Amino acid sequence: MADAHANARTRHAADSARAPAAASNPARCAKDVATLARAPPATPGNRWGSPPEASARKLQQARRNSAGQERRAGLVHAEELVSSRRQVTASGRTVLVVDDQVDTLSSVRMLLEREGHRVLTAESGSEALALLAREPVQLLLVDYFMPIMTGEELIRAVRERDHLVQIVLQTGYAGEKPPREMLSRLAIQGYHDKTDGPDRLLLWVEVAFKAYDQLAQLHIAERLKTELLANVSHEFRTPLNIIVGYIDLLREGTFGECPPETRAVLDKVLGNAAYLLEMVEEFLDLSKLEAGAMHVKPERMALTPFLREIAESFALIVNKPVAFVTDIPEELPAVLAEAAKLRVVVHNLLTNAAKFTREGHIQLSAAPLPDGRAAIRVLDTGPGIPAEQHEAIFEIFHQLRPHDGETKGIGLGLALARRFTRMMGGEIAVESAPGAGSAFTVLLPVDGSRAAAAADEAAA
Repeated sequence: MADAHANARTRHAADSARAPAAASNPARCAKDVATLARAPPATPGNRWGSPPEASARKLQQARRNSAGQERRAGLVHAEELVSSRRQVTASGRTVLVVDDQVDTLSSVRMLLEREGHRVLTAESGSEALALLAREPVQLLLVDYFMPIMTGEELIRAVRERDHLVQIVLQTGYAGEKPPREMLSRLAIQGYHDKTDGPDRLLLWVEVAFKAYDQLAQLHIAERLKTELLANVSHEFRTPLNIIVGYIDLLREGTFGECPPETRAVLDKVLGNAAYLLEMVEEFLDLSKLEAGAMHVKPERMALTPFLREIAESFALIVNKPVAFVTDIPEELPAVLAEAAKLRVVVHNLLTNAAKFTREGHIQLSAAPLPDGRAAIRVLDTGPGIPAEQHEAIFEIFHQLRPHDGETKGIGLGLALARRFTRMMGGEIAVESAPGAGSAFTVLLPVDGSRAAAAADEAAA
């Protein structure tokens, strides 16, 4: 059956390659239809009039066949032309025009509908937001100067919910141009002066739709990449768990005595298998985040025993001569967080510090803050991070020193740490400079504080 499907696809591809190029050429389609319209009526005995007396029956039959083929080809071309036009109309881009001037709305609507676009109109920002909540829109044409809700205020509200829609600002006041900084900050495609006329507006519309198509394709590629990562990670996780489990059983002597030399080898194997398993878990977490399938349920949790448990586990894996020190008070306030995600956050910060610290120390500390938050701090004496990299290190797959042969990682640890922290209503801050080490501080809302109430509301 699979071979049959493959052969069918091959035949279909070959037929498509041999199809007349005119099928997608409107000019030739029209010419073919016109030719058919001018052809004399056919009679059962003579489709092409009276052929020369010397014509043989074969020639007459060939002409009959040729005429039939031309008619069929012309009809096919015409049908394809009509079909293509229907498809363009059906798949026409949707433009939302927002302007408090009714005359402007009417003229722009007529202009864009003549180009085959679907057009929605709104006379105010609130009406536009209501439409955007119900209708998929690819392009937003917004008047810059509107009463009640200005064009900038509307665009700011739109960008909070949609980063893909393209936006073009309009104004009829010559010389009143929006600041370039605002255009960049709100990802506005361009600015159109209404006095420039319809041709320039159509140019902006064309450019905006091309940008939308490119962004949409990129979005699809990102989604496919995430789905691939999720599928591959799922396939890896089960066998890796089995490998780790059996190695641990061998180390414990379950299948017979394990000599010290063998145990040392198994320890190395187990460490690398655990590292692979950790990467797989990070890929799975990322795929859930990208798909919007990961949610957080903050609960009241005691911070002191939680951090001390993590510290005990981490102390076993820190490589000498790096020292691991802690400063975790007996009575830390309870915080609102999800234990599993907070564990990932602190673990990722500690392993990141261990990755780059060759000597000196790593410190895990915590303290309450006057603003109703608790701070968890991971400090190291590593090489430090340049100021221009302080934000970039939290991006997915970003590596400060990629492929230097010394540091492991794929650039997910810090990205996941920040995302998880923000999902719990907190934030991560970094202080670092080349040669001065690094300090990462996790700020979480304390249970019962205003910050906790705000975080709880955001999570809901």
